Amino acid sequence: MDKEKEYQRICEKLGFIPSEYEYDGPLTEDDTWVNPFSVLTSEESIFLYENGYLNKQ
Repeated sequence: MDKEKEYQRICEKLGFIPSEYEYDGPLTEDDTWVNPFSVLTSEESIFLYENGYLNKQ
């Protein structure tokens, strides 16, 4: 698997670049807020984490 192609596919699925994501959710617990990363499979989340794509640039 080509890392860059997989990363681009995941970015398109999310609609944003993971390392540039700024949390804008509630500061208190809110069950109506949807985590934007919830659209990813566990394998996609692990891919981002293990390859350093979640680190701030």
